Formats: sequence, structure tokens, C-alpha cells
Amino acid sequence: MMAACYYLPASAIMALTLSCVVPPAVRALSPLRDVRAPPPPPSSSSSSSSPAMMTMMMLLPSNGRSWGRRGGGESSMVRTRRASLHPLGATVNHRLDCDPFWPASVDIIRPPDDDDDVSDGMDDDDGMDDDERLLTSTLDAVVKVYATHNDPDFLIPWQRKHQTSSTSSGFVLDVPGIGIRVMTNAHSVEYGSVVQVQRRGDDEKHEAIVEAVGNECDLALLRVDSLFPPPPRGDNPDDDGGMEVDDATTTSTATYALPLGPLPPLQDEVEVLGYPAGGDSLCVTKGVVSRIEMQEYAQAGARLLAMQIDAAINPGNSGGPVVNEDLEVVGVAFQGLDEESVENVGYVVPSSVVLHFLEDVRRYNRYRGFCHLGIDVSFLENETFRKFLKLGGGDGESINGSGNANVKKTKRSTGVLVRRVQPTSGATGILRSMDVILAIDGIPLGNDGKIPFRRGERVDLGGYVTSLFEGDIVDVTVWREGKEIEVSFPVSPIKSLVPSHFNNEPPPYVICSGFVFTALSVPYLEAKGAWSDYYTDNVSYLLSLVHEPLKHDGDEVVVLAQVLAHRANLGYENLYDIHLLKFNDVDVRSLGHLKELIEESTGQFMTFEFAPKDGGRLVVLDREMNDRVTREICSEHSIGKPNVLRNRTN
Repeated sequence: MMAACYYLPASAIMALTLSCVVPPAVRALSPLRDVRAPPPPPSSSSSSSSPAMMTMMMLLPSNGRSWGRRGGGESSMVRTRRASLHPLGATVNHRLDCDPFWPASVDIIRPPDDDDDVSDGMDDDDGMDDDERLLTSTLDAVVKVYATHNDPDFLIPWQRKHQTSSTSSGFVLDVPGIGIRVMTNAHSVEYGSVVQVQRRGDDEKHEAIVEAVGNECDLALLRVDSLFPPPPRGDNPDDDGGMEVDDATTTSTATYALPLGPLPPLQDEVEVLGYPAGGDSLCVTKGVVSRIEMQEYAQAGARLLAMQIDAAINPGNSGGPVVNEDLEVVGVAFQGLDEESVENVGYVVPSSVVLHFLEDVRRYNRYRGFCHLGIDVSFLENETFRKFLKLGGGDGESINGSGNANVKKTKRSTGVLVRRVQPTSGATGILRSMDVILAIDGIPLGNDGKIPFRRGERVDLGGYVTSLFEGDIVDVTVWREGKEIEVSFPVSPIKSLVPSHFNNEPPPYVICSGFVFTALSVPYLEAKGAWSDYYTDNVSYLLSLVHEPLKHDGDEVVVLAQVLAHRANLGYENLYDIHLLKFNDVDVRSLGHLKELIEESTGQFMTFEFAPKDGGRLVVLDREMNDRVTREICSEHSIGKPNVLRNRTN
């Protein structure tokens, strides 16, 4: 199976930024529809439960002590950035050697509490001891999420599919600088027209507003004003007032907000809390942390750090917290492996990724994404390949110049070979093809593209890079033309030419004389059966564009989805799934660009040139009739707008 994302060993050249192929039998736990990620495995499933689909879901993994990357070799810029640490802020125990986004040292985030009394806001005469009280508060913080989904039809982009409903899980979190929120999975509320939450033991459902969605990490934040009213704005700008609510019927929100804990070591026991299928009440299942490594997140095809656990995960567990023995949240259940030969394999979004998502939202008031280097690389596991590049580590190679075999030492240089730098990467003009990356921020890189993580554990380089934020500078040790040099450049999220999602927006389209143009996307290809056993030559060509790099921000692959028949376009009605290259001899960069070219065109005719570049289909339409024909077609097919474009802020 071919995959294009951080260091997947299935390919000689790996793209560090793109991840568009889902591993076999892995699916996001979306109860309502196919997962929004490339190759949809036939036996995969979602963990939100739906009346129509009861399939296995995905849950958690874990890890242990992490590798100390803050060695003496780190740059002053890295030390400065890490010294400021995580402004999720006052509630994090700051240490210079602590980084909440790199699991080596994720500290606990607890809701602010002046006297640190677990029983605050609870009746001391309730007959429970402190442990029982803490357990009850933890269970009370887990909510059931109800969603009504109104998915678009990516082949008929102005229409919606039949609406569906699902249930999943969530939990209450106090986010400094943001307030009391409910966290769940992105796929649990995807294209949700109505989202509600219900507390444990309560018969009332409360409307929720989807405030932030991170499809890459499959996380979402919900605001529930009826449960957790916004704090009153006082004179003190630093006072968020989030913990005190003057309502005799409302318990202090501190009672319900769960703390975030560190990543657990392997074999640590964890519990999965949620509302899976098979009943209506809260369910608790136990398991152990099996492994922590980079995994494909099926929701958007991104490759991030994930925990694997052996606890039972069922539809409906999606978005539920995974807690350790101290009842701290160490992850969020999100997907599972559903295969006949595999049992009790669930995946969890680890707390380090959760913290990164929350900090992203806190900084920018919306989710921006995870950073990547934006390069394609080859591994250097072949000895002949390393000798060709004149890397150290050959037999009998002396590094002290003495030539004495008794005192001779061997220096072994390892790394990965840069094959391509993507145009939108911060490394453009700094890294070159045939450069060998030996280390990043003082972290040595292996020939297999992995770095030390915790004792006895290694992860892909992406595990570290995705812990950084947009604009962070990385110091890279490079082997170039027989010399070791140091270079630096900023990292940032790298967008794909073919997006894996539209951030819960309807798919874009432009209609011109019955020609329906849309932007190529993974959901479009899935709807065309691009990863099934049989597909057309046109779809095969479009599938080959999935891994092409984005040359300029805003570029899109414009595709003719179909032709709505009209007397003005007779002879073209059987055209579909073809890539538009030019309009009136001008290269088409995006749907928005095509719309501008059509509106600004003059003359009697409009010409459309389709792929392939040499010998592709040529279509000619009457420009003077275009407006009238488009209105007639839209009226006949009940199309409200002749064009809908993407919101470029997403």
C-alpha cells in the first residue's frame, strides 16, 4: 500500500507533509457516513454510534518516559521559545526542561482552584469520602453528544444528502484564556446542523455551538452556554470569571472540568469513559497502553502522534476521555482498527496533541493546523547509498587522522536525503535536493527517518515537528557536498493541493452554461470510488494528482464534475471527471480564478482546454449566451446560486 506522509516505509520517497492514504481497515469513527480521508478501508468504522451503523470504533495508545531533547546542543532560539512554554498558561507547571507539546514532559493542567479542595462545591455531608467524591465528579464531567448531520453531496455540490443522526461522547474541560468548553471528536460534529449535549443523570439536552474544529487531529471544542454561561466582563481584564457562576441551581464548573495529565508509560492502566452503543448510561472500560507512535488519523489523513490501547472501544465512544489512575485525561478516544485478525486495538489522541490543539485555538481564536517541514525524503538504510553520499560510518574509517587501528574510532553519520522541497515550505531556498538532514534542533535523525523518543522508543521525525507552532524556527544540521553545515528556517502548516476536507463548509462550485466545475478533493474522489477495485481512467488520472505539491497558496485542481444538459451545450453532455487546464488560453489556478476569467472574458466564444496538456479535450461555448443559459439551467435544477466559493480564511 502506498502512502504519502511522514516516513511511511512503504515508499522510497516519503512526503513529510502529505498524508492522504488511510491504512487498511482504519476509519474515523463517523457513524453517519464514509470517513473523510483517502483510501477508505473496507472494514473500518467510526466510534460515534448511529442507528444505521453499529461498527467498531477506535481508541487509545500510550507511552512512557521521553527522550531529553534539551541537551547542550540546542540553539538559543530553541531555548528562548521553550522557556516561554505554554501559555495555556498559569495552570501549567513551567520548567525549562518541560514542553507540553512534546510528550517528553507533559505537565498536568488542572482547573484553577484556590484551596485545591476536591470537595469544593459539593456537600460535605453526602456520605462520600474524597476518593468517591473525585470519582463522581470525574464521571459527571463526561457528557453524551447528539448530532444531526447534514452532509453535502460532493458530486452534486449544491445539494445535501439525507440528514442523519449520531451519538458520541465528550467531556468538560477548563481552557485558560478560553473558558469552560466540551471537547469531542471532529467527526462527531462534522457538518452538524444541530448539536446537543446531555450530562450524566440529566434528562435535558443542551444546545451546543461548535466553536473550533481540528480535522487533522480529529478534535472539536463545543460551547454550551446554558450549562456554562460566559463569565461576566469585569474591570479586571485578566479575570475570566469562569469558575464562579451566581446560580443556585448550578454547581461550580470546577467540579466538572477534568484535568489534563501526562502521557502514560507503556503498560499503564487506563480507563475509557463514554456512551458507546449497547446502552444509554455512562460506560467504563479498562485497558493498558500498548504503544505510542505516529499514526494516520483517518478523519483527514494527517499523521500525528497517537496512543494505542487494548480497551474495548465501540461506536459512541468517540470523543470520550481516557483517564489514568489519578483520573487525569491522558487522551481522547477517536478511532479503532476493525479487522477480523485483530482484536482490542483502539487509538487515542494523546494529551500532547490535545494541548497543541487548545493552544492553537487560544493563540489565533481558531484552529490553524500542525506544522510540517514541507519536504520529500529518501531513507538511507542502504550502505552503498551512504557511501555514495560520502557519509561517515564506513568500515575502518578514521576520524582522528592517526591511521592506527588500535586508536581508530568510527563516526557514524545518519539521516535522510532531501529529494524535493515543496514550493510553500519555509525550507524553500535553504534546503536543496541531495542534502542529507542529520539532526533537527540537536535531535539526531536515523537512517529510517526516526528520532529518539523515550527510553527504548523511537518515533518519526514528524512527531517532533508537529509539536511546534507556526513561525517557530528549527536549526537543521545538513550534510552537503561532503561538508556538515547548519541552516535555519521557520516551520508552518503545509496545505495540500487536493484537500482532505472543506472545514465543514459546502464544496465549492462554478456553473457556466451547464458545465459544473468543482475543486478536486478527497471526499470527491471517495464519492467517485477512487479507492475501490474499479474506477474510470479519468478518476485514475485525478487520483494521481493527490500527492502533487501546492505551488501557490490558493491553487486548486479545477474539475468538470458533470454537464447539465441544455440545447446550448449539446454534444458535451457526456463529459465528466476531467481536469480543466486553461480558459481562453489562460492557465486556470482555482475556481475563483475561473469565475473571474469568465466574468472578464470578451468576444463571442469561450474556450476550455482539459487535461492531458497535449491532446486533451477542447470545448467551445457561446459567451454571449452564457448568462441566460446559466440562469435557465439553475432554475430548471432548483440551484440557488450559480457559484459558491471557499472561505479562504480556513
